[in-house]
Amino acid sequence: MSSETYYHRYESLYCSLKEIIKASEERVLRDEPDELFMENVNFFVKSYLISICTYLEAYLQDVALMYANELDTRVKNADIPHNFVHWRIAKEIKDKDLEFKNIDLSVDKKEISDNLSGNPYKTIKLFKYLGIDLQSKDGFEENKTLVNSVVTKRNNIIHHNDKAMDVSFSDLLSYVDVFLIYTKSIDDAILQSSRGTMVTAASNISTST
Repeated sequence: MSSETYYHRYESLYCSLKEIIKASEERVLRDEPDELFMENVNFFVKSYLISICTYLEAYLQDVALMYANELDTRVKNADIPHNFVHWRIAKEIKDKDLEFKNIDLSVDKKEISDNLSGNPYKTIKLFKYLGIDLQSKDGFEENKTLVNSVVTKRNNIIHHNDKAMDVSFSDLLSYVDVFLIYTKSIDDAILQSSRGTMVTAASNISTST
C-alpha cells in the first residue's frame, strides 16, 4: 500500500468527521435545539477533538511503518553483507555483533509507535531517521504549532480531565482543515523522498551499464 493510499483513507475519515461536527453544531444552533446535544456540548467537543488527534497518530504510524519497510526492502535487495555495514558504521566492533548474512534493517510496529506520536517534534525526529525532512514542507512547518497545541489539549483531556471549554464546534472544523493540510504535506514529503531515491538508483544502474 502506498502513502497516497493511506492519505486518502484518512482524508475520507476526516471529511466524514467534519460532516458529523457540522450536524452536531446544527442540532445545537437550530431554533429548537436537540436537548441531548445542547446539554452535552462539551462531551461531544472533547470526543471529536480526540478523534482528530487519533486519526493523525494512526496515519503517522501507518505511513512511517510503510516507508520503513520500503527502505528495508531496498537494503535487502542490494545484497549487502551485515558485517560490512557494521564495520563502516560502528565505532567499536565485537565478535558477537558479526554475522555472516546480508544486512536486515527490519522495523516493527512497536518501534515506530514508541518513537512517534501526534506531537510534531517527535514526528520530525522519527522522519529524520527515515531520511525525510518534514520541515522543508510549508504545509508542515506552517501548521505544526497549531497541531501541537491541539495534541497537547487532547493529552490534557485524557490525562487531566481538561474540559476544553475554550473549544467550539467551529474550532473543530478549522482544526480538521489544518490537519488535512498537515497530513498532505507529510504524504508529499514521503512521495518526494521515495521518487528521488528511485531516480537516483535508476541513474546509478544506467551509469554502471
